[in-house]
Parts: sequence; C-alpha cells; structure tokens
Amino acid sequence: MKRFAVIAALATLLSSFTLQSASATNLITISAPSHRTLDGKFINDELATSLGYDGALGKLIFSPAPGPRIWEIDPALIDEVSAMANGYKLESNTVGEGQTVAQIWLSRLKSITRFDSIIAAPYGSPSGYWIHRLDPHDESYFLTVGINKLQTFFGRTINPSSTYLNTHWFRLPTSVIDTFSAAIETIKATGSFMSAGDLEKYHLRIATVLNPTLSSTQREHLALDIDTNMAAINKKIRLASSKFTVTSQHQKLPITVINDFDNQAVLKLKVEALNSKVSVPNTEQQVTVAGKSKLQVFIPISVVTSGQSVIQVTIKNSQGIPLGESVQYKLTLAVISPIATWFTSIAAIALFVGAVIQSLRRIRRKRGVSDE
Repeated sequence: MKRFAVIAALATLLSSFTLQSASATNLITISAPSHRTLDGKFINDELATSLGYDGALGKLIFSPAPGPRIWEIDPALIDEVSAMANGYKLESNTVGEGQTVAQIWLSRLKSITRFDSIIAAPYGSPSGYWIHRLDPHDESYFLTVGINKLQTFFGRTINPSSTYLNTHWFRLPTSVIDTFSAAIETIKATGSFMSAGDLEKYHLRIATVLNPTLSSTQREHLALDIDTNMAAINKKIRLASSKFTVTSQHQKLPITVINDFDNQAVLKLKVEALNSKVSVPNTEQQVTVAGKSKLQVFIPISVVTSGQSVIQVTIKNSQGIPLGESVQYKLTLAVISPIATWFTSIAAIALFVGAVIQSLRRIRRKRGVSDE
C-alpha cells in the first residue's frame, strides 16, 4: 500500500508540474494594422518606428517574455516588413527610412522563434465578426491562406489558427462596409480573368480594412484606396464608345470589346433598344476575348422607321454578373422603312390612277365638243 501511495504522489506531482509548465507558456501575438496601399506604397513610415528596439513590435522580439513561447504571427505583417527590407517608397514618392531596421527585425524574428511553435494568424488580422457578416464564404480562407507564406519565410512547418484574433463587434462606418462588399463582388465577377498573383493580392488585402486596430483615418485611407483600385478593375473589361449612321433596314453594328486582364474572358453581351425605331435580338451574344486584346463584335439590328435611336449594351461574365457600366450607342437612322415605302407606293399609284382618270375625262369632253 505504501508503494502505491508513493507512486500516486509522484504521479500527482508530475501532473501538477506539467500543468504549471503548460500554464507558463506565453502566447505572443505579432500583428499590426496595414500600412500599405494596394499598389505597394506605404501610407507613412510608422511601421519602421514600431519595428525599432523600443517600438511596439520591436519589444516583442528583442525583449520577449522568458520561458516556453508560442508565436501567433500575421502573414500580412511579414509581407509588409519584407517589402520594407527590400527597399520601399511612401505615397509621397519619397524613399522610406526603415529598410535596415526591417532587415534586422526579420532576422531577429527568425532567430528568437527557431525553437518555438508558430501559429499563422488570419491574413491581415481582420475582424472575425465582420468577416462572418460580410464575407462568410471566405471565413476559412483568411484563416488558412497565410500558412504557406509563413512556411516559406521560416522554412518549417507552421500551424493554422483556429479562430480570428478578434471576434467582437465594433463600429464600422457604412462607407467602409459598402466598400468591402462592393470589392468582394468585383473580385468574384472578375477573378477568373486575373493572374493568380493579382487575384491573391486583391482578395487578401481588401480584408485589411476590417482590422479592428486601425485608426479611423487609416481605415478611411485604405477604403478609398480599395475603391480606386476596384473602379480601375471594373474598367478592364469595357466597350469602346461610338455612334452610327444606319442606311440599311438590316445592318450589323461593329462594337469593340476590350479586355485588359491577363487571361481570356468569356463574356455575354446583352443588347436593348431604348425606343421602338429599331429592334434587336432578345438573346445574349457570347464572345471570348483573349487577354490584353480587343475584339470587334457585330450587333444585328433592324430598322422600323427613320430618325434617332439608342441601343444599350451591357457586358456580363459567363455567370451572368454585369461587368462595369452599360454603354449607350446613338443611332442616326437614314432608312426608308418598308411601311413607309408601301404607303409611298400606294400614294404614287393613286396619283397615277387619278391622273389617268382625269386625262380620260378630258379626252371624252373634247370628243363631246367635236361631235356637236
């Protein structure tokens, strides 16, 4: 019995020691709000200050807590610091001053974490609450997409995060909600036309606007940058403007479709007549436009009567999602329609018959006078 009591005591002591060791493990989170626009330029040089020895991010790796550690690291931050380490520019087009400090910080991060476990935080550390509200289909995407980036950087296996760093509600301006939602729709509509690199860049980096630690000024700045970039993306598939003079009852109008994306685009063209002077096919015309090229498409129309008319052309992707804004083409219809021709012919025949009758009457009158 005494032997069993000793074994039990040792087991209890070992279990207690294990629990104490586990509880003593420090979880260190390496994350910061984005400082870059989508074109890669830095909004300011605040990140360089934060990476310094006495900065918020510098203290975490130059003076870390002692004992066992687990590091939860945002891959978006590593991307930004790596960009700084390679040399960078600010939006003002001046050269940033943080290249050396970024190189030192990255080297120290690799060194201090070499014996510790690393978890990949969600890319850009967006709010889990707002991702669930605005883009629920991509919740797991943002949790796992950064693992490969960190594994490449650290050269070893990285564990995925099981949850977002922040899952609580916080006030988000309506304008930012609208910007993010519109950006998601744009990416879904045009993603198949983009290069793999561009698709990943836009899809990942738009989520940085949902980081809860952003200041209101930074959030507005990033939202405006997203708006600007999405507007440019929407214009990559477009129609060339033009106007036409139609001289035939049935005519095909040459419309130019432009594709500035890298990949080919399978598109549908919907044509509508905005008044009854012309008619157009009810079916949508499907076309394929190679990447970085133009294609001339012929739109058949039928003229009902002469005058001025307008047709409207809308581009859709293969799933039927509209791309960009519809374009209206003004038409000058210089055609005599069949109905007008028919009425003109009847009038001409009537005039001719009237003239013949009148001539016959005159001849009869003359004959009557001669007989008398």
